[in-house]
Amino acid sequence: MSTRRITKRFGYVAAGLLVATATIAAVGAAIAATSGSDPRTGGGGHTGHPVTYAGATQGIRAAHAPLAAAKGQVLQGLSDTAVKGVQATSSPKGLVVRVALKQNNDDVPDVWVADLAVGALGERTRTNQSVINEEIASATAVGPGSNGTRVTSTLGLGAVRLGQVFGWPSDAVLKSHVKTVARQFGLMVSSLSILHPLESALRVTFVVPTSAKIKWTIDELRAALVGATPDVEGVLIQLDNPAGKPLLISGVAYRTGEGGLWFAPGQDERFGALHGGTPGK
Repeated sequence: MSTRRITKRFGYVAAGLLVATATIAAVGAAIAATSGSDPRTGGGGHTGHPVTYAGATQGIRAAHAPLAAAKGQVLQGLSDTAVKGVQATSSPKGLVVRVALKQNNDDVPDVWVADLAVGALGERTRTNQSVINEEIASATAVGPGSNGTRVTSTLGLGAVRLGQVFGWPSDAVLKSHVKTVARQFGLMVSSLSILHPLESALRVTFVVPTSAKIKWTIDELRAALVGATPDVEGVLIQLDNPAGKPLLISGVAYRTGEGGLWFAPGQDERFGALHGGTPGK
């Protein structure tokens, strides 16, 4: 008898708003995002105060990068990822963005890297808009799934402040810090990538020792890596067991306000993974 791990993503569709349904299988558990009706989500217009994750922001730009140049810059910054193309067309409500992926299983890593591309494009092309869902009307990620079938993922756009400045630590500083945090939490670094969609984004896989006694949460680990006020524009954390099997995957894209969570059975409780709230908060 064969079984299949469900790897749907757990989506935050707006800053501060979560709409989700639970899906559970014999060998895996996940949360699949559903659409919400919050007026702050997509298509321009929002209520309340936009979320600002970074410690600093820039004001309105008098000029912006041409769309073609901005797309090229985003692709160059994500050249070592699954992103292979970015398209954007104008509509009355803002840009309609499509991110082409080499492979798309609608899982946390695929959606996360597409979110990075959308956020970086929005930041490079912004002028007088104040939040990203005033500038970008909608965004999708498209690519072949593991079985070759075309998969389209709807990407969330929250009322997130444009002009965020995350600080852009050097690659050397980030790598050294990740190793320090791994020692503090009793983990081993399995893989580490630093991406540059605009500033810096961090993707890291840790191995959790079999004998580990977990006295921390995934939120505490994330805060140790990037700060309570993040100094990177996105972070993807994967926790594996010593055999390389994923236990939990958590991703946050701070320019779009979308986050994702996947966990094997019981690992959400083990690592204190919250299923709601503003991504990365």
